[in-house]
Amino acid sequence: MEVLWLTWRQHRMQVLLTTALLAVLGVVLLISALGTAEFAAQNAPAPECVADTPACSAYLGEMNERIRTVGELLGWLSLLAPAVIGAFWGAPLLAREFEQGTHQLTWTQSVTRRRWLAAKIVGLGAAVTLGGLVLAGMVEPWLAAFDVPPYNVDRFDMSWFRLVGILPAAWWLSAFVLGMATGALFRRTLSAMAVTLAVCALAFFGLLRAPSSYATPERVVQATVMDDPAPDDSLYVTSYWIDGSGVKYTSQERELALAGPCGTDQTTKKYAKCSFSHGYRQVTEFHPADRFWQFQWTEAGILLIPALALGGVAVRRTLRPRI
Repeated sequence: MEVLWLTWRQHRMQVLLTTALLAVLGVVLLISALGTAEFAAQNAPAPECVADTPACSAYLGEMNERIRTVGELLGWLSLLAPAVIGAFWGAPLLAREFEQGTHQLTWTQSVTRRRWLAAKIVGLGAAVTLGGLVLAGMVEPWLAAFDVPPYNVDRFDMSWFRLVGILPAAWWLSAFVLGMATGALFRRTLSAMAVTLAVCALAFFGLLRAPSSYATPERVVQATVMDDPAPDDSLYVTSYWIDGSGVKYTSQERELALAGPCGTDQTTKKYAKCSFSHGYRQVTEFHPADRFWQFQWTEAGILLIPALALGGVAVRRTLRPRI
């Protein structure tokens, strides 16, 4: 118990500050969700309304403005929250102990290295994971308040994908373990914080558009003019044109080939019909909405497996007596 109490005393500032920030964010999301739910209840048109009609257009525009106002703040959390957790929770965890020599005092108080590490890593790691789950638990009902037809909220959208489900917890925990590991390896707080911030940024931007490659996308080949073949809530990957033999064409190549018979205005249905009549087909690739949880767990594994492996190396080094 004394180790847990000491851990709390050493790190209570991070815990209390993070809790306070989550509480403030929760209040903001609650106010936004309640206002949006009231607006939708009073103004939502028929779910099948046409987007270019005045009532439907006004409703969709107002919902876009409401979700954008808070959404811009949330968008930054995908990157900033894990980076802050890694740099200010994880990096100082062991680096500060080694830097100040306080670990030696701890180990002379009938506290084994294993107990000391377990109290710090497991206790704070559980708190970090819980914080990520709390964030997801607040964002999900906020998004649900906007998901009122004809307005649609796509949780596969990269604006929300890493703020719902298990990913906030996975990002937070992996950043925490990364920071802890860099602190154990560098044994200097500032160096560990700098490396942690850099790696978190590289991981975020490296995985920014990665979900589209987590599985083989489904493929729809259009031979006639039709509405968007990708279902609602799906993750769009790409679209391109092929000829009758299946050879892939870029848009520019197709435009040059069809400039004579079909013209150059590719935005019209007439142009599309002309392209189809000359044997061209449009291919759309996407991931259906039912792959959401598969992709959540895939990215969680990409984050946690290397982070936990590095954390294991750091723990082993910490437990090994220095000669």
